Amino acid sequence: MEIKRRDFLKFFGGVSGAVLFGNLDDVIAVPEELLERAKNGPKIETWQNTICGLCPAGCGLRVRLIDGIPVSIKGNPVYPVNRGGLCPLGLNALHSLYHPDRLKGPMKRTGAIGSGKWDSMSWDEALTMVKDRLLDLRNAGKAHEVAFLGNEENGLMKEHIRRFMQVYGSPNYYQFSSAQNNTVPYSLLHGHSTVPAYDILNARLVVSFGANFLEEGYSPIYYTKLYSHHEEQRTRYVQIESRLSLTAGNADQWIPIRPGTYGALALGLAYILIREELYDKGFVRDHSFGFEDRVDSSGTRQVGFKNMVLGNYYPEKVEELTGVPSSTILRLGRELGNTGPALVMGDQGTVDNTNGTFAAMAVHSLNALLGNFEKKGGLFFVDDPPFTKSGVAGIDAIARAGLGQIPIGQPNASTFPVTQFSIESFTRNILDGSPYPISVLFLYGGNPLFQSPNHRELADALRKIPLVISLDTLLNETSEHAHIVLPDHHFMERWDEVSNVGTVGFTHVGIQHPVVSPLYDTKQSGDVFMNLAKRIGGSVARAFQFDSYEHELRNALKGVYLSGTGSIVSEGVGTMWIQYLQQRGWQIGQYDSFDEFWDRLVKQGGWWNPIRKQKRWDQVFQTRSNRFEFFSQKLKEAIDTLVAQQGKTGSAQNRERILNELNISARGDNVFLPHHEPVRYDPDMPLHLITFRVLPVRDGQGASLPMMQEMFGHAIHRHWESWVEIHPETAASYRITDGQWVLVQSTMGTIRARAKTTEGIMPNVIAVPFGLGHTSMGRYAKGHGTNPNVIMKNLYDMVSGKPALQATKVKISPAA
Repeated sequence: MEIKRRDFLKFFGGVSGAVLFGNLDDVIAVPEELLERAKNGPKIETWQNTICGLCPAGCGLRVRLIDGIPVSIKGNPVYPVNRGGLCPLGLNALHSLYHPDRLKGPMKRTGAIGSGKWDSMSWDEALTMVKDRLLDLRNAGKAHEVAFLGNEENGLMKEHIRRFMQVYGSPNYYQFSSAQNNTVPYSLLHGHSTVPAYDILNARLVVSFGANFLEEGYSPIYYTKLYSHHEEQRTRYVQIESRLSLTAGNADQWIPIRPGTYGALALGLAYILIREELYDKGFVRDHSFGFEDRVDSSGTRQVGFKNMVLGNYYPEKVEELTGVPSSTILRLGRELGNTGPALVMGDQGTVDNTNGTFAAMAVHSLNALLGNFEKKGGLFFVDDPPFTKSGVAGIDAIARAGLGQIPIGQPNASTFPVTQFSIESFTRNILDGSPYPISVLFLYGGNPLFQSPNHRELADALRKIPLVISLDTLLNETSEHAHIVLPDHHFMERWDEVSNVGTVGFTHVGIQHPVVSPLYDTKQSGDVFMNLAKRIGGSVARAFQFDSYEHELRNALKGVYLSGTGSIVSEGVGTMWIQYLQQRGWQIGQYDSFDEFWDRLVKQGGWWNPIRKQKRWDQVFQTRSNRFEFFSQKLKEAIDTLVAQQGKTGSAQNRERILNELNISARGDNVFLPHHEPVRYDPDMPLHLITFRVLPVRDGQGASLPMMQEMFGHAIHRHWESWVEIHPETAASYRITDGQWVLVQSTMGTIRARAKTTEGIMPNVIAVPFGLGHTSMGRYAKGHGTNPNVIMKNLYDMVSGKPALQATKVKISPAA
C-alpha cells in the first residue's frame, strides 16, 4: 500500500532522523501487514546491525526497528570501515526498502522494450522457463552460449556465480564494473592485480592525482574518517585535478591540470626526484627493474626509466603539456623528496582517459621512487579473509567442452592486450555473433546501459539475445531489455557478506542479514542459482552442497572462526590490542562453538583483522623479475605476442600497426615504460568535457530516491536537475551567464542544462555531474536532469579496456 512517508512515521510517535528531510513529503510503499502492526503494535524498540548494499563501499549500518519494522538508520560505530559515519545515500537506505516501484515478484515482458507491459509469473513458472532453456542449450553442446554480466559483487557471491557458470559449462562470467580494468596498471608494474591500500593516516604528505577519494573512491566514508585526523597527524594534502572536487576543496592545496595530462605531471615530478637525487636509492637498486639503461640477453641496449624521464619531462615541457607552472612542479617535487613519509595516489581523472594505463603507471612509479611499498605511511596489500576454501567442483564432459570455447568477452587480436574483458569487446562480439552467438544472458545488478559510453551498441546487442534475464530490485534502463525479471531481495532482507572493499587498509568481512522479512515475493539471487542448479541436475547440482545461500555463507565463515585471527567488531578493540593478543597466541573472544561465534558475528555486524602477514618481496612483486618493473616485461610480452599473431615474428610493419591500434604513439623501449601518451581529441571541439559523481547518487542508483534528488546539488543549490560547471572566463567568451540554460554538443549529440560559473574549474574545461537523466528506474529518477554519458564518444583505453570518460571534447552555446 502506498502511503506518504510523513504519515507512516506518525504511527511511531514522530520518529525522526534518517527518514525525514525538510518539507519533502514523498510516497513509500508498505505492505498492509506492516501497516497494521505499525498502527496497533506495542511500540517495542530494537536495533540490528547489517552492511549497506546501495554501493560497494561496505559501510556498517545500525537499523532501528519498532515492533520489527525498520524506521531509521545510522552508522554502526564499531564497524571499522565507517566507524559510525554514513553518506547521504546510506542514511536514506530505508526509502530503497520501501520504494513504491520495487519489483514485487517475477515478471515476463509482453510488450516492446520500455513499454511497461509486463505479466506476473510464479517463481516456479519463471525458474522452469529458465531451466528448460539452459538445459536445452547444455544438452545441445551449447553451454558456452550462456553469458553472465554482473556488476560489483565480490567475495562469496562472486565465487558462487563463478562456480555456477563453471559447472554449467560457460566461460562467460563478467562484471560490468571497471574494477578489473582499473587493476591493469598495477598488474603491469608489480605483477598482480591487487589494488593497494594507502596508509594516509601515517603519511606526512599525500599527493592525489585525480583521486576524489572523499566522494568518488572505493569507500568515501572510510577515507573521510582517515582524513578527519589530518590536523592532529599534521598531514598535508595536495589534490591535482581539473575541477575543485570535494577532495580538492578540503585539501591544503589544489593544483588545476588539463584533462589527459596527469601522467605527464607525474613524470615531471619524477624528473625532480631523479635529477636532485631525492629518490630512495636503496629501494630502486634492490627492488626495481628497468630504472637504469641495461643490455638484454640478446645484447640489445634498453633505455631505462631514469634516462627516459630526464630526457623528456623537464619542468618547462611539462608545463606546456599540463598547464601547471614549472615553479609549482619544482616545489612539489622537492616537497615529495624531502617530506617523509610522502604518499602518492591516482584514480578517476588519471585513469578515465585513453592514456589512463600509462598515466596510472607514471603516478604509481612515484611510489616506487619514494620506496613506499610495505612501509608505514606508504602502501601495502591486504590479506584475503580466511574463508573456508570451496572444494573443487566436479566438471563433466559437457562443461569441459563449453569452458574450452573462446570467451565471448575476449578482446580481438589487436585490442586490450592485458585484460580479459571490456564492455566494448563484449558488446561487439555479441553483435558480430563472434566467435558464437549468445542465447541467454543473465544481468545481475548494475545499469550498464546508463553508464557505458557504448550504450547504443549495447542496447542493440541486448535486443539480439533471445533470452535476457535480470536479477535486481528495480527496473532500470538495462533491465527494461530483459525478457524475464527475477526480483532480488533488498539488502535488508537477505544474507550476504561484503569483504575487503578495495583500498581499505585491513582484512574485513561485513555480514548482511535479514533485519526484516521480505516485503514482497522476492528471492536472494544466490538461492536462485542454487535452485536452477538443482533443477538442471547432475554435476551442476552436485556442485552446490548446501540447501541455501545462508548455509553456504555460514560455512565460508567457519574458516574465519577456525583461523583464530582477528576479532568480531566491538567497541574498544583496536589494532594494538589485537596485535598484543595474537603475538601471544591468544584470541579476542573465546567461543564454545561456531554457532556462538556466528550469533555474535551477526549481532555485531562483522569481523576484521588489522594485523597483516609479513610479506616477502617476491609476494609483493610477482613480476618476472620479482621486482617493481619500471620497464614492464608483461606489457612487452603481451605486445610481442600480438605482433607475432599477425604473421612474421618481429615484423616492423606489424608492430607499427599494432601500436597504432592501441593508440600508442611512443616507440622503442618507451612503449613499456611509464610515459605520457597524447590524447587524440576532436580538433574542432574547443572544450574538454569531464564528469564527476556526487555522494547522494554515486553510480546513478541514488537518483531513484527523492531525498537524494533533493540533495543532488546541495552545495550549489541545485535540486532535481543537472548543471554545467564552467570557468567565468570561458563563460564570458561564449556570452554565458550563471544560471542560464546552455547546450553542450559533441559529435555524438547534445544535452541541455543550466550553467554554473565557478573559479573551481580549469578554463576551457566544463564539468557535468553524472547520475541524473534516467529514462527508467522508478518515478523519482525518470525525467530529471541529463546524462552526460549520452554525448560521450565511445572511446577506451586500448590497453586496459577501461571506458575513456574524459576523452570527449565539446562545444557550448546559450540555449534558445
